[in-house]
Amino acid sequence: MTRFTRRYFLKAASFFTANACLSSHYTEAIAAGLEKIFERKQQILWLQGLSCSGCSVSFLNAENPGPLEILTNFISLVFHSTVSATQGHDVHNVIEKLTGKGNYTLVVEGAIPVGIPEACVIGKHPIADVLPPIIKKADSIIAVGTCGSYGGIPAAEGNLTGAVGVKEFMEKKRIPIEKRLINCPGCPVHPQSIVGTIAYAVGRGYPPVNETLLTPDMFYAISTHDECPRFHSWEREIFAEHFGDPEGCLFKLGCLGPHSFTDCPRRQWNGGVNWCIRASAPCIACTSPLFAKSKSFPFYRKGEKYHDVTYNDSDRGGDKS
Repeated sequence: MTRFTRRYFLKAASFFTANACLSSHYTEAIAAGLEKIFERKQQILWLQGLSCSGCSVSFLNAENPGPLEILTNFISLVFHSTVSATQGHDVHNVIEKLTGKGNYTLVVEGAIPVGIPEACVIGKHPIADVLPPIIKKADSIIAVGTCGSYGGIPAAEGNLTGAVGVKEFMEKKRIPIEKRLINCPGCPVHPQSIVGTIAYAVGRGYPPVNETLLTPDMFYAISTHDECPRFHSWEREIFAEHFGDPEGCLFKLGCLGPHSFTDCPRRQWNGGVNWCIRASAPCIACTSPLFAKSKSFPFYRKGEKYHDVTYNDSDRGGDKS
């Protein structure tokens, strides 16, 4: 196995923390986690429920390090529903062998259908039946994406599958949650949030999280609104009137920045090329627990006076210091 120095892992970790404007504490923690995973001291099991695989695609779009480097050098990925070639009964053999040994981190992408268990199966076994023993023995559980965290689109009003997020599933099964489950919402989740959270959990244990949402503070502590480059327009009540307007706050076009806690304004997407607001599109709060839940609430709305959803300064979240 190729050997790398401590400096190599610190350099890789610095990309995550620099883009997110995090302190050196996080750099050291993530570097320790990457090194531990590389040395096969901690393995990763990635399972998918009801999802579009968008978070997996996002993960494979990672940069600095890229997906090949992550999969070959950093992540000891035992099984991934999309990436792995293993199928059917062989998957269950892999899972049983892993759970028997222990010492692994479970990543769950997608919602879990508890109303219609057969809506999502692994080797003819409903994922709702497969997950409980795996979750119980995992060192930590990371729900990636809004579907995994809160149910997301599969749990939208009117869906007969009875889809739920990992937290609600664990509550239904009476599986301990405290200091074990970490939610990384987003539609999709940012690739660096996935790798950074996994590495921190492995390197330093359970990270500081929001007590209600269980989202790691290092990536989800501040609202999009508070760091929005158009915040000054909101303060001066200068509003964009049309989608694509290069200037003006997007509030009247339905922007939900105050309800979205994420560091999109800092890191942006596609290697820092762009993100929703920079593209003159309103934030749809894809990291919110309420995302896609109500069929009467469209993602893009024009004219808030016609809808119940409004906000003012008292609704702002994040760091107000």
